Amino acid sequence: MEAVTIVSTDRKVIITIDKSSVDSDFLAGLFDRLTVEQLLKKADVDEDVLKLSDEIKKGWWKKNKHNFMEETDDENSNFRFSN
Repeated sequence: MEAVTIVSTDRKVIITIDKSSVDSDFLAGLFDRLTVEQLLKKADVDEDVLKLSDEIKKGWWKKNKHNFMEETDDENSNFRFSN
């Protein structure tokens, strides 16, 4: 069985995910994201709000990326993921 199978019908998209390929926390996060996207679409969010969201995320990442990455001497990369 494939890890992910997608079937499109006239009214639905059916996604089947092999349980062994992802953990439940990943799926919960995915469904949370889909719910947020659906709510934003219903709210008909203004483009300015989306730009503000991007600015906030970029600022947060710039401020906090050191918590997720560490410096390396590799000349091709300024950072590498830490374990």
